[in-house]
Amino acid sequence: MLTLRWILGSIIVLVGGGFVALSIVAGGFRRSFGASSIHPLLTLLPLVAMVLLLAALMFPAKKLLLHAAALAAVALVVFCIWQLVSESATVLWWALLYLGGWLVFYWLATASLTATIRPAARSVS
Repeated sequence: MLTLRWILGSIIVLVGGGFVALSIVAGGFRRSFGASSIHPLLTLLPLVAMVLLLAALMFPAKKLLLHAAALAAVALVVFCIWQLVSESATVLWWALLYLGGWLVFYWLATASLTATIRPAARSVS
């Protein structure tokens, strides 16, 4: 599971850094043509979701953080599917693949938390 955490964490750090760089460059590019800038909420919400997913990868023992990140992951899955259907944004298949991997991590992390919190009952013979 440690390898999965490193792979998912590395991917989200690279994608998050690329997203920030792209939004900075794109904002300057839009202003150079006289277009209005994009609403800051459209830039901040994906970053908040990425930070939440990364924090859950870094601290998998924090149940509240893990479950909040899982809700964000499910919301991102719904958003990606909606964009795939309405806009044909096929690049979002990569996001769905990543989110599927993250949800596998969530499943493994919650299974290990449950096993450490409630150990199996021993039969007394």
